[in-house]
Amino acid sequence: MTHAEPYLGNDQLHVGDGKGLVISNTAYKILRTPKRVFTLSNILHVPKIKKRLLSVQQFCRENCVFFEFNSSVFYVKDLTTKEVLLSG
Repeated sequence: MTHAEPYLGNDQLHVGDGKGLVISNTAYKILRTPKRVFTLSNILHVPKIKKRLLSVQQFCRENCVFFEFNSSVFYVKDLTTKEVLLSG
C-alpha cells in the first residue's frame, strides 16, 4: 500500500454473517500499466480478511472505466473510447 495511515475512526467492515471487522489502516495506490495510470483510493486494511477485494464501482468511478465480464476473461475499458486497457 502507498501512503498508508492508521485508521482512527470507529467504523468497521461488516461481512456476510453480520460481524464487524476492525479497519487498521487506510491507503491509496497508483497502478501503472502500459496504457494508463489507475488510482485506487480509500484502500482499507482489515487484517482479519485474507483475500484482497476490489470495489468495482469505486474503481470505475475514479478511473472513468467500465468492466466487461464473460465466462473466461474480463476487460477494463475506457468509458469514452471503449479501448481495452486491461484484461485478465
